[in-house]
Amino acid sequence: MVNETTQGQGASAQFDDEIDLRQLLGILLDGRYIIAASVALFAAAAVAYALLATPIYRANGIILVEDNAPGVPGLDDMAEIFASESSSATELHVIKSRMVVGQVVDELDLTTSAKPIHLPVIGAAMARRHSGVKLADAAFWLDGYAWGGEHIKVSYLDVPRGYLGQSLELVALGGDRYLLSLGDRELLKGSIGQTALGLDGELEIIVDSLTARTGTRFEVKKSGRLYTVLGLQRTLSVSEKGKDTGIIEIALEGPDRDYIAEVVDSTAANYYFQNVKRLAAEAESSLDFLDQQIPRVKADLASSEEALNDYRSERTSVDLSLEAQAALDSLVQIEADISAMSISEADISRRFTPEHPNYISFKRQQENLQQQRDKLSGKLEQLPDTQKRILRLKRDFEVNQAIFIALENRRQELSILKASTVGNVRLLDSAEVMPDVVAPKRALIAVLGTLLGGMFGLVVVAMRSFLKSGITDPKIFSDMGLMVHATIPYSDSELAVRPSDMPFRRLRSKEKIKKQQKYNLLAHDYPADLAVESLRSLRTSLHFSMMDAKNNLVMISSASPGVGKSFVSVNLAAVIAQSGRRVLIIDADMRKGYLHRRLNVEPENGLAEVLAGTLGVTDAIRGTPVEGLDYLSRGNIPSNPSELLMGPGFTKLVESLADSYDLVLFDTPPILAVTDASIIGAYCGSSLMVGRFESCTAKEIAAANSRFELNGIDIKGIVFNAVQKKAGSYYYDYGYYNYEYKSDEK
Repeated sequence: MVNETTQGQGASAQFDDEIDLRQLLGILLDGRYIIAASVALFAAAAVAYALLATPIYRANGIILVEDNAPGVPGLDDMAEIFASESSSATELHVIKSRMVVGQVVDELDLTTSAKPIHLPVIGAAMARRHSGVKLADAAFWLDGYAWGGEHIKVSYLDVPRGYLGQSLELVALGGDRYLLSLGDRELLKGSIGQTALGLDGELEIIVDSLTARTGTRFEVKKSGRLYTVLGLQRTLSVSEKGKDTGIIEIALEGPDRDYIAEVVDSTAANYYFQNVKRLAAEAESSLDFLDQQIPRVKADLASSEEALNDYRSERTSVDLSLEAQAALDSLVQIEADISAMSISEADISRRFTPEHPNYISFKRQQENLQQQRDKLSGKLEQLPDTQKRILRLKRDFEVNQAIFIALENRRQELSILKASTVGNVRLLDSAEVMPDVVAPKRALIAVLGTLLGGMFGLVVVAMRSFLKSGITDPKIFSDMGLMVHATIPYSDSELAVRPSDMPFRRLRSKEKIKKQQKYNLLAHDYPADLAVESLRSLRTSLHFSMMDAKNNLVMISSASPGVGKSFVSVNLAAVIAQSGRRVLIIDADMRKGYLHRRLNVEPENGLAEVLAGTLGVTDAIRGTPVEGLDYLSRGNIPSNPSELLMGPGFTKLVESLADSYDLVLFDTPPILAVTDASIIGAYCGSSLMVGRFESCTAKEIAAANSRFELNGIDIKGIVFNAVQKKAGSYYYDYGYYNYEYKSDEK
C-alpha cells in the first residue's frame, strides 16, 4: 500500500509538472496572434527606420608620433635635449584639447551652420534619392520644404549673444533675394553675395550662394564657440592603433562626407603645426636665455684678460712649472664645465622636476666637478705666491674664454635647430571617407526589430495571462461550494444569429438585419451547435434538480452584466420547449432587458404594464416560432421596477403563470447591480447563476452568492458560459468542444 501510494503521489507530481509546462506553452499558443502582430509591427517599423534613416559615413586619418624628433646632421646631441618623449596617451589628449579643436573650429567656421529644411520623417530620404542638376519638384504641394538639389553657402554670420544657438529661418524669395526671420519676426532681407544687416546692425550675414525654389526654407544657426568645441570633442574619435606603436587614428562620423573629411584633415594639420611650434618654442626659449648670458660672460672675459695683461707687464714674465701648467689646464676645464652647467641649470630646472632622474643625474655630475675643483685648488695653494697669482689670473681668463666660445657655439647650434625644426609627428594618411556606410546597418536593425517585437509580444501575452483575474477553471466554483451545472462553450454561430455583436456591425443597417433573419435564436437556427448541446445537458441536470423544488419557477441571474445571461436563458427555454413542455420566459430586467432583440419583437406591452395593472397578462404574453415557448417582454422601462416587483400584483402573476406552464423561467438583472434578482428569487423554486469564462472573478461570484444567501435564496449551481478552447487547457479541460459528436453523413 505504501508503495502504491508513493507511486501515485509521484505520478501526480509528474502530472502536475507536465500540466504547468503545457499550460505555459498553451499561453503562448493562445497569444500567437498578438505575438505575430507585435513582430510584424516592430519589424515594419525597423525596416522603415532603416530605409528612411540618414546614412552615416566615417572618415579617418593616420598620424605617427615618433620617440625623438629628427635631428640635423652634426646636431644630434642638441636635438636630443629638446626631444619630445611624451607618451601616446598624452598626445591623444593633446589632439582633443580645446587648443587644437578650437583652431579647427575657427579655421572651418564650424560655429555657422546652414541646411535645408526637409519634411519630417520622409523628406530627407526623398531628397537623398534625388539625382541630377535640376531641383526636385515639390511633393504633396509642399513648396516650403526642400526635396532635393537645394544648396546654400553662408560665408559669414554674426548674431547678438541672445541669438546664439537659436535656429533662424531663411526663405528663398526668388531671384537673388532672401528673407531671414525668427518665428514670426522678420529680421532682415538681403541679396546673395552682399552683406545684409539687421537688428540695428547687430545681425550681419553674407550668403555666397543659394540654389532653391521660391519659398524653400533653410535653417541657419550661429552657435557659441565653446559649445561647438565641446560638441566636436565629443564626436571626434582619437585612438592609438595597437599598444605603444605611436600610430594614432583620428576619425569622425557624420552624414556629410565632405564635412567630416575636412574636419579630420584640419585636426591632423593643426596638431602637426602645434607640435612643430612647441619644439621650436623650446629652442627659442633657450636662445633667449643664452642671449642674456653671453654679454655677461663676454664682459668677464674682457676683465680677466685685462687683469692678466696688467700683471704680466708688471712682473715682466713668470714661468710655470710643468706640474703647475698641467694642474692649471685641468682646473680650467673643470671650471668651464662647472660654469656651463650652472648656466644650463636654469633650463634644466624649468624642464624637469627635482625628483626627475635627469635632474638628479645633472646635480650629481655638478657635485663631482666641484669636488675635483676643490682638490686641484688645494694642490695649487702650495705653490709660491707669484705663481699662485699668475695661475689665478690665467685660470680666470681661460675659463671665461672657454665658456664664451661654448655659449657662442651653442647659440649657433640652437639657431640652426630652430630653423630646421620639423617636430616628431608625421602625417601618414590624409583623411578619406570609407566607402561603406557606418549606420544604419539595415540587416541588423531589421533582425533586432523582429526580435524586439517577438520579446514585446511575449511580454504582453505573459502579462495578460498572469494579470488576468477572470475564472478559467470550473474547479474554482467547486472550491467555493457551488455546483457547476453546465459549461457552455463559446459559439461562433452565435455571432451569425446576432449580427449586432459582429465586427463592423455598424456598417450593416437594422433593416438589412431584419430582412436576413426573422429571429435570433441559436437553439432554433443551429440545433447541432456545441453550445446548444451543452444547454441540453443543462436541461437534464435542471430537470433532476427541480424534482425537490417547491414550484416550477426558475430564476437565472448573474453577478455582473455582460456574462451572457440572456443568451443562456432564452436558448435554455427553447431547448426545454423543444422537449415537448410548455415554457414561458419572462424578461424580468425592467431596466435594461433586451430579450426582445433575440426574438425580433418590440419590448412594449410587457411585464411592467402587467404589474402596473394597465394590461392583462394574457394580452402581454406572446408566442414565438419555437413550439411550446411563450414570451413576456419587459415592457416600457418604469421609474420604479423594484417597487413593482414587491407589489401584490407580482405575487398573483407568479401564481397564475405557475399553473399555466410546465416551466416559468425568469431572466433577472445582475444581483450586484440591483436587488431585483433577490426579490424574484424568493418566489422561485430553483435559482441559477451564470458566470463567463475569463470575465467574472472569484470575488464577484462569492459576493453574489453571499448576497443571495443573505436574502434566503439558495443558488443551485453555476452555468459556466462562453468557455473558449485554449491551448493551455486542451489536455485537462473536458469541454464539449473537445468531443464534438456528429452524425455520419450518408
